[in-house]
Amino acid sequence: MGLPPAMTDNMHNVRRILAACLVISILSGCGTTRWSDTARTATEQRLISNAIDESVNSIDVSSLSGMAIYFDTSQVDDTVQQKYLISSLRHHLLRNGCYLKEKKEDAQFVVEARAGVIGTDRHDVLVGIPETSVATGLPGLPSHIPEVALFKKTNQLGMAKIGLFAYERQAGKLVWSSDMKVSDELAKNVWAFGIGPIQSDPNGKGTRLAGEEVKLPTIPVPSIPQIPQIAKQPKEEPPEYQMPELKEPPVESPQGEVHIKPAAGDFPFEE
Repeated sequence: MGLPPAMTDNMHNVRRILAACLVISILSGCGTTRWSDTARTATEQRLISNAIDESVNSIDVSSLSGMAIYFDTSQVDDTVQQKYLISSLRHHLLRNGCYLKEKKEDAQFVVEARAGVIGTDRHDVLVGIPETSVATGLPGLPSHIPEVALFKKTNQLGMAKIGLFAYERQAGKLVWSSDMKVSDELAKNVWAFGIGPIQSDPNGKGTRLAGEEVKLPTIPVPSIPQIPQIAKQPKEEPPEYQMPELKEPPVESPQGEVHIKPAAGDFPFEE
């Protein structure tokens, strides 16, 4: 007894779907990308190099312009990013007209570099529950409480303190010295309610969220129509009031006759 035709068609459809899934699973693959991190973060290197640039460029070496000098770097060989520091100082001297000699005996003066500070500081602020280790002594219970941060802020400060001085190679007499130039660079990271890090670019290039630039939508502000101003009509000044000339009343004689008194100057006085 055979199966009904409708059931047979359904079984064929199921077989086709299974075969298609098998082919897709065989042909499909997955790719992997290898990720690695450097020993020092790019942010740390940028903070230090920016602080070095600012400190070096603020040193005035115009007094050494035109002089043949030997650049002594022995006192900064063990600093962080010493190669970048040395190269920046050499470039600064050459740019200001100094002549660098490879051999010390060929130079008239020796310029020595010194670095008091080249490094970073970190400051953290947490509003919430910090990560805490708990000695329970019972199997199956967690040994620490994870960090629960409502608000978290991390500031990393890169700082450099650099100076130069020059002396005569043969006499060993000090001829020039610069002030110690201190410069710093700041990077800020903020977490709010588990979202972050929100980074503010120290170069003023905007705000980033986990390394991605955040572009805030622009909200159009409706323009306020200007109220038309009613032109003021010039105020007409009233005409100046002219006082009428008053005439003297007629003089009445004792006999009742009226005589008009002549105005002054009409008749000459009789002698």
